[in-house]
Amino acid sequence: MANKVLQVATAALIDSAVTGPVIGNVFSFAEHKGNGDFSAIFQAVGTVTTITAQLEISLDGGTTWAIAVTGANFFPTNAVTNKAVTPVICGALYRVNYTAASGSINLWACSN
Repeated sequence: MANKVLQVATAALIDSAVTGPVIGNVFSFAEHKGNGDFSAIFQAVGTVTTITAQLEISLDGGTTWAIAVTGANFFPTNAVTNKAVTPVICGALYRVNYTAASGSINLWACSN
């Protein structure tokens, strides 16, 4: 399973040209050198006609996945195209499950 590691304070493209329901790419966050929790912001750009998506997490290397942020709280509609998530955990695997999508959506993320 490919895993894109997001470096701290660097924006990275997670998924590109999402046009329908799909499970996105697996990614993780680089080690956070500071003390305490850190956060990430996700931004859906491009042609966001329809989007409902949830953030999923795996702690066992991608064998099983659990909902970290529900669709109602992550990307519930195309009116919501930015979402901050606190805390995020370095070492865990993440992915976005697009339960509804149309247009051509590119999803970016950046952590602090």
